[in-house]
Parts: sequence; structure tokens; C-alpha cells
Amino acid sequence: MSQNILINCDMGECLNPDPDPIIMPLIDMANIACGGHAGDDNSMVKTIQLAKKFNVSVGAHPSYDDRENFGRVSQKVTIDELKKSIFHQIEVFTDHCFDNELKFNYIKPHGALYHDMMIKKEIMDALVSIVMKINPKISLIVPAGHEEYISDYTNEINFYREVFADRLYMGVNLVKRSKKGSVFDSPEKIVNQYKFFKCLNDYPIDTICFHGDNFASVQALQELSKC
Repeated sequence: MSQNILINCDMGECLNPDPDPIIMPLIDMANIACGGHAGDDNSMVKTIQLAKKFNVSVGAHPSYDDRENFGRVSQKVTIDELKKSIFHQIEVFTDHCFDNELKFNYIKPHGALYHDMMIKKEIMDALVSIVMKINPKISLIVPAGHEEYISDYTNEINFYREVFADRLYMGVNLVKRSKKGSVFDSPEKIVNQYKFFKCLNDYPIDTICFHGDNFASVQALQELSKC
């Protein structure tokens, strides 16, 4: 049986060429970079308006403050510094959503922050506290298949459980990007993995991510739109 799973994509990352106009009509959820690893006021507004045009749900996509490594390297910062940075990113994003009369529905940490929250309890604590402060009704995106890591928080906030169409897995864990073949470069392979996850019932999945900076993923989304 196929699950009703939403497609999400990381957007507003100021890529050249910009894939966002092609991707936006093909997805359900846009994770919008808000200045940590990429993005600025102009890109946030542009992406929010594009999402509104195509009736796509939007979420904040905060990161470690690390443009040099595109947010994909863990940073040595205090929890107070991290909370201040993430809250600022989301606050700016929230203001742009308000100005464009669009509510945002979730937060998806980016890159190293996404991975660190699942192995460092203090970071998950920080993110949950930020959600509680901003709006307990918004959701936090986390990797699917790791219920033991979020069980302490399920009575406090909502979670979206996520898998990736274009990444290699070892069990329920992503293979590190540094490993050859960890990011799929074949649209056919990405489409097949997407279909596999759609039919997988071993653990709950709410959303499947396609990366906008992976041209093969953009092609895969276009192929799926024809189905």
C-alpha cells in the first residue's frame, strides 16, 4: 500500500543556475534557506512569493552560521550561541512570511545541524525549545526510523519524519556525503527510491526530500510529474 507522503525540497539557496522556478510547481513543501548556510532577505522574499504562487507549504531551513561549508560541517558553538543564531534566522524568515501574508508550518534544520540534533541531546533540546517559543503547533522535520531519539518530545511538539530520495542509506541511516555514491546522480535511481519509500510501511514517513542542488533530483521530479 502506498503512503500519502509529501515531497519537500531545499529552496532559496541562491544556486546558479537557479532551479527553484522549475522545482516549485512539482513539490508540496519548500524548505527556505534563511541566512545560515545560504540565502538573504531578497532570496527569502523571492522564494516565499514563488511558493505562494504555486500554493506550496513553506518552512524555515536554518543552519549553523557557516556559508563557507554550506552548513555541512559541525560547528563548535555554545548552545546559547546556537539558539540565538537559529532563533534570529527563523525570526527574519517569519517576518518575511508575515509581510507576504503566508504562514510557515515547520522547521527543517539544514546539513550538519540536522544530523547533530539526532546525536546531541542538547541540540534537540534547543530546537524543541525554539519551536515551543515560536509556535508549538509548527512541526520539526527529523529523519524517519529514529523514534527513540524523539520519544521524549512527542508530547510537546509535532514531528515530520523524513527520508531522502537521492541519498544512499545503510539501514535507516544516511551514508556520509564523503562516501562515493552517497548522493545519487541517476534520475532513474532517485525515482525508484522515491517509489520504494512510498510503498514502505516498516516505519512512518511523512515527507520525502529531493535536493535542489542535485541536477539528477530535479530531473527525477520532472519525470515524476509526468506520471
